[in-house]
Amino acid sequence: MNNGKLDEIDKSILNVLQREGRIETLELSKRVNLSRTPVSLRLEKLLESRVIRGFAALLDREKAGWPVLVVTHVKLEKQTTLLLTEFEEQACTMTEVQACFHVSGDWNFILLVAARTPQAYFTFLMGQINSLPNVAHTDSAFVMKEAKIQGPLPI
Repeated sequence: MNNGKLDEIDKSILNVLQREGRIETLELSKRVNLSRTPVSLRLEKLLESRVIRGFAALLDREKAGWPVLVVTHVKLEKQTTLLLTEFEEQACTMTEVQACFHVSGDWNFILLVAARTPQAYFTFLMGQINSLPNVAHTDSAFVMKEAKIQGPLPI
């Protein structure tokens, strides 16, 4: 990574890692045709610059006991920078909230919320989201089928 720009080797590394995050450095170096030490240095720079934000295991929600996914739209009563930031920070601390998007349009936020049952989602919505100060209105859409939740970026 030179001057904040990704070169072709960086892009190759990122493409492999997006599909195989647990790949060993030695195997990664073979795939991108570079020795192990330069690949390790590049990985370090990609992590430091936050191009790679981290590594995590992607779980099957259903097998992990959280089969319900709900798209929750949230409208706040007032939209000052402080109030928007406060809601975002609070929502992001809730483990049920899998994703939090601050959006334009009729809603202020869209949340992806995982739950064990529809009733558990209702309890979460009423006790955690709707009880937050400044929440004016919410709307929920239960996901019927998850076709794609996250995929590799076209690097």
